[in-house]
Amino acid sequence: MSQQFVGINGEQTGLGFTNRDQGAKVEEDQGLIEFKIITNDGTHESMRMLIDLKNIFARQLPKMPKEYIVRLVFDRNHESMCIIKDNTKVIGGICYRKYPTQRFAEIAFLAITATLQVKGYGTRLMNKFKEHIQKQDVEYLLTYADNYAIGYFRKQGFYQEIKMQPDRWKGFIKDYDGGTLMECYVHSTIDYGNISDLIREQKQQMIDIIKRLTLNDRVYPGLDKQNYKVENSNSDKPAVKPESIQGILESGWTIEDYNELKKQKEKTFMISCQQIIDTMKKHKSAWPFLDPVNKDDVPDYYDVITDPIDIKTIEKKLQSNQYTSKDLFIKDVKRIFTNCRNYNQPDTIYFKCANELERSIDDYLKKLKDEQQIPGVSKKIKKTSSK
Repeated sequence: MSQQFVGINGEQTGLGFTNRDQGAKVEEDQGLIEFKIITNDGTHESMRMLIDLKNIFARQLPKMPKEYIVRLVFDRNHESMCIIKDNTKVIGGICYRKYPTQRFAEIAFLAITATLQVKGYGTRLMNKFKEHIQKQDVEYLLTYADNYAIGYFRKQGFYQEIKMQPDRWKGFIKDYDGGTLMECYVHSTIDYGNISDLIREQKQQMIDIIKRLTLNDRVYPGLDKQNYKVENSNSDKPAVKPESIQGILESGWTIEDYNELKKQKEKTFMISCQQIIDTMKKHKSAWPFLDPVNKDDVPDYYDVITDPIDIKTIEKKLQSNQYTSKDLFIKDVKRIFTNCRNYNQPDTIYFKCANELERSIDDYLKKLKDEQQIPGVSKKIKKTSSK
């Protein structure tokens, strides 16, 4: 998923936003599409375009009564911005009404022909509409969006939090059942017609600044793997001195940062393991495994079980930092249950307690296993002699 950046007007101005707007802008610059403001002025051309736009609204907004669409599209208090393709074909548009004294406009309908919705025409239409409405001294846009349209309007800078004073809009627009009122502030200084170019320029300026302040664009050769071999080790020492690797010190790395990160990870590991121990101790079936088996009570136990373990012993080992990896901890916990089943018959209470306790912590052990490896357990790299 590409990262999204929120613009000054709330737009999700990531690569998706800029690419959608830019693609349609290129077609506009090439004369393939154009944007026209159409009103019911009685001319044949305007009526034809309004009828085409009305049909698009009716198809794309099936829940909206057709009579209501017709009434608003042809109402002389309303205007429409149409997208015209190949000089003649209406492929989408916005029907809206301005309230000049209140300095806001209400969007009644907005739709693009279904087969063309992936080309960025909707994003470009909204930017062109903001550019137009900005010149009309309009400060806010309001619209009632259904559940399917909320996502689109959010991407175009609309919010469900209405910041305009209620006395400016209440009584002027109609409430719609099932719709969500959304608002967009139209900034007077933003060039909405070229907003994608502005975002690209800002992005490039940020990249240039980062390059001047960092060395992120410099690539170092790293370790020569032909001269090294990898083997597992439980040593607490780094497998290779980090400062000996080209680019490490230049990146701002310090041994103090490494040690602090190591402490944090070790602390997280300790907490996770202690939580598992506490969970076991509280379980109703944990009583046979809380302490080491008493040899006086079970004389032959240590003859059968040569590698005994219990919850108390595991907790002591954890507190004395004897677990250098999560696998060692998990292995000890699981050995509690295997030892019990190896010594006891399936029909005994001890055998059943082992099964119940193991089931209760199985998810915790899986979660611990999926966590990142703790420091101290590394793959040790040894330098080999060149042949």
